[in-house]
Amino acid sequence: MAQDTDNDGVTLAWIALAAGLLPLLVVHACYLLSAGAGLIPGCIPYLTGCTSISAAGRHGTGFFLFKAGMIPAAVLMGTYWWLARRWLLALGHPDDTPTRIIVALGVISAAFLVLYTVYLGSKGDFYNLMRRFGVNVHLSFGALAQMLLVRELARLRPDGPVRRALRAKLMLLAALLTLGLASIPAGNFIADKDRAENVIEWWFAALTSSYYLLSAAAWRATGFRARFQAGTGARRERA
Repeated sequence: MAQDTDNDGVTLAWIALAAGLLPLLVVHACYLLSAGAGLIPGCIPYLTGCTSISAAGRHGTGFFLFKAGMIPAAVLMGTYWWLARRWLLALGHPDDTPTRIIVALGVISAAFLVLYTVYLGSKGDFYNLMRRFGVNVHLSFGALAQMLLVRELARLRPDGPVRRALRAKLMLLAALLTLGLASIPAGNFIADKDRAENVIEWWFAALTSSYYLLSAAAWRATGFRARFQAGTGARRERA
């Protein structure tokens, strides 16, 4: 497996790091602001599910922070998926259809996060539909892109830090799949389904963001960098 550990150029690991950290920071900051203002219940949402992520960013100052933070986060996610293809190619993966599908799914996921963010807080049946449609496509397409990227990375039979990141991602995706399956009985057979679905939503979002953090570690370990070159633009005159 080809790895570029040259120290020249600008490291790209920060993009994967920001794509994972920014949404986590924004969501939790919105929750603390809204709960502190008494707009939503105060609890540990990962355990009790007293409120949803949407509710945390729907009121007061959290409303503006959510929109100001999640749209840049979506841009970072879209950039991450474009770079993920470049990373696979740098590791020796062929530029084939699966790599292009991964990019397409990831970029679509990021675009629908923007749609969800824009319509969050709007009232009316149409806005509710757009909000649900946006978040569902964002989460499902994003998770599918993550799974396909792990599959293509596994085909390269990586070693060292990349292999450890791959194993961690496999465990993370297994947890996401478990949560996805758990959402079926939670939405149909549990009496207090809202709380159960909220718990699943918080954990699903946290694990999805953690995927980018694992990628940041792998990109850093493999020396994934951007290089910029330019000429003087001057032309020599013939004697």
